Amino acid sequence: MLKRLLKMLLLGVIYTSFLGTTTAWAQDAAYEVKAVPSTAQVDESKTYFDLRLKPEEHHTITVMVSNRSDKSVTVNTDVKTATTNTNGVVEYMNSEQNKSVELPYELSQLVQPATKKITLAPHESRNVEYQITMPKQAFSGILSGGLIFTSEDEENSKAANTDVTIKNQFGYVIALVLHGQKEVTSDLQLKSIHLGQINHRNVVFAQLTNPKAAYLNRLNVTAKIKKKHTSTILYETKKDNLQMAPNSQFDYPISLQETNFKPGKYTLSIQAESKGRTWNFEEEFEIKAKEAKALNDQAYVHENEVKDWWYIIGIVILLLIIMLVVNYRERQKKINELEEQVKELKEK
Repeated sequence: MLKRLLKMLLLGVIYTSFLGTTTAWAQDAAYEVKAVPSTAQVDESKTYFDLRLKPEEHHTITVMVSNRSDKSVTVNTDVKTATTNTNGVVEYMNSEQNKSVELPYELSQLVQPATKKITLAPHESRNVEYQITMPKQAFSGILSGGLIFTSEDEENSKAANTDVTIKNQFGYVIALVLHGQKEVTSDLQLKSIHLGQINHRNVVFAQLTNPKAAYLNRLNVTAKIKKKHTSTILYETKKDNLQMAPNSQFDYPISLQETNFKPGKYTLSIQAESKGRTWNFEEEFEIKAKEAKALNDQAYVHENEVKDWWYIIGIVILLLIIMLVVNYRERQKKINELEEQVKELKEK
């Protein structure tokens, strides 16, 4: 139990270092980045790039990178499309893992950095430019992504005399949004259901898709699984304040709570809500014996936990009953002895 708690705390620390819009992944980064205001900015109060450009228009945006340390720093930069991860959080680093759907255009093909790597002397600042080339055909909605900045602390990058390479990466993301000619409204679809695992715990994944070029914000999702043709809820998961990137999909996990997959036919129902809009999905799926066995063999399962508690409760109740019976018999014995003494006194 202690090992599990420590692991969860460690994962929490790692996860929280990757959140944000104009964000540092590590607070002790040796450098910092700042977006230089653009003439094409839609909302000048935003600290990231929020641009509206015409078809075939060329536009240059600039980011100032500053080395805050007393040592030289090498910074890499790249452009990534915004995607949605399994936690229902928009991220920029794992575009390849978190798939996009029906993208009007790939942002990384429209935006190119003038250089992908710069080396800064101690306390040096330098501008990095990115050339945006809008497509010939106008598109609706928005294209969303991020300008990624990463560096490696060279002093800690290699562990001497070992086969292990330790990399201490620092990074920032500056969001980039390109507006199309018309706005569109986000949507939600249930695309598929499949089985899997998270940290060796069995999970049913409901693949949710936002096929529109617009953010889906403040999304609340409740998923329930029942055996087919029954009303008993076997598993239920609820998550609030999720966010989906434009043209993205993610696997919404419904945990089996450390139990085995059991072959059979089931019904998944999902209720979702975002800013007053609602979606309701209901779909049947089957857990086949072969797939269930393969996953169960790899899963951490503690399905007897509830039964164990019932055993413990039963034993405690039995002990209480025994104590009450023994106590009752002792009291009765004393009462009988007193009655015998009273009787003897009367006879005298």
